[in-house]
Amino acid sequence: MRLDLIPSTEAAPADATPSLVRRLIPNPPVSRRTLVKGLVVSAIAATVVPFEWFLSRRAANAGPTSEWTASNCSDGYPGGYGEGYNNWWSDGRAVCFGGWRMGSYPCSGGFHFEGWRGYDDEGYTSSRVTTCSGRNAWRWTAYSTLYRCSDANTFVRWNDGDSYTGLTIAMCRV
Repeated sequence: MRLDLIPSTEAAPADATPSLVRRLIPNPPVSRRTLVKGLVVSAIAATVVPFEWFLSRRAANAGPTSEWTASNCSDGYPGGYGEGYNNWWSDGRAVCFGGWRMGSYPCSGGFHFEGWRGYDDEGYTSSRVTTCSGRNAWRWTAYSTLYRCSDANTFVRWNDGDSYTGLTIAMCRV
């Protein structure tokens, strides 16, 4: 096989005859070569993008899980701080501090979940962050119960298209 006999993707061969499509549509909006290039690029993207999604979701599940065992992060925050209120979808008392939302809903394995979850008209994508002198979670005693409070940056998208990104806190019983 001679490589110089393979037709160019940029220009038609000198002895090329018009195709049936060219005879039926004398001035098509796009050339056949451009259409084939577009299909090839689309096929490559359709093959590669799911791998990228899979690998990025897999990497997101490797967040920190170390915890601060002193109550109220007192070394990281001298004097501690006051408790907030549970404002996720599950019931609960005032436990933990900080964050746009906090409560027991995002608990998974004793820490804030990572990855995607959905509830009602909201979808959440969370990624754990480090706080309290490089740790992700801290112990908190409230109402004679020991909790682990764990942080994550959470992206929320509602069904109407609105979205918000903020710090969320998981309040998990220990």
